[in-house]
Amino acid sequence: METKRNLKYFTAPPISIVGLIGAVVAGIGVIMMFFRWLRMPGILTAIVGFAIMIFSSGGKSNDSDIDFQISERIKNLQEQNEKKHEVFEKSFLKQRKPINLRGYDFEAKEEPFYYKKGADGISRTNYFVGANLIFTSEKVYLLGRRFSLLDEAIDEELNGQWFYNELDKATVEEKEYEYKKGDRTLKAKYSVFQILKQDGEPILRMCVDTGADIDTYTDQITRVIATRQKELAKRAEETAQRRAEFRARIAAERAAEQAAAAAEENN
Repeated sequence: METKRNLKYFTAPPISIVGLIGAVVAGIGVIMMFFRWLRMPGILTAIVGFAIMIFSSGGKSNDSDIDFQISERIKNLQEQNEKKHEVFEKSFLKQRKPINLRGYDFEAKEEPFYYKKGADGISRTNYFVGANLIFTSEKVYLLGRRFSLLDEAIDEELNGQWFYNELDKATVEEKEYEYKKGDRTLKAKYSVFQILKQDGEPILRMCVDTGADIDTYTDQITRVIATRQKELAKRAEETAQRRAEFRARIAAERAAEQAAAAAEENN
């Protein structure tokens, strides 16, 4: 991971002095191109200006560089989840396909912590979390990865498996991160997603991209948990009933055998 270039992404000013000089030179070149007798010098001047701009920006990552690095880190999470927990597609719950969650971590406890709103409008921090959830008829399986874009030592795995009767529901809460821009205090929205156990403890808590998808996932996961709990409870009740009937039948057969044996002795 290009940690030095990523650090400049979060800390360097949007336009450096060298980049500004390049922009001015490129602008002069473009203006010169409108005059026929200066067209060729203008083209050369514009090329030099753009070259200076490219050179000045080459030392830091841009939005697409950050996105690519993240994608490379989390692209195989579902495959890894299947292998780690030995769960394969034929075991997936039909009513809820695997879910991929992702988001920049706005609640990181490590230092340093950086925030930047990219030129593409996306709010980014220097910590990221990706997670894959697989739903089978019996359990929920989790595999995730949390890492830093600036420190390769911060790279942890999130994993686990839980029976549905251990779980309660999924929740999502919209929050705001306050940051300074000059003299102004601005706010960036982010969402915190959780899957809670019956005792209220989260099996997963992570910042996620805010949007309609996460609201849909939250409702679907809560519904799956409730539905599977009812189905499993019904199955357990039916199993208990069959066992009771079997035991009653065995007891009746033994009683009949004892009665028959007693009758033979009396005769």
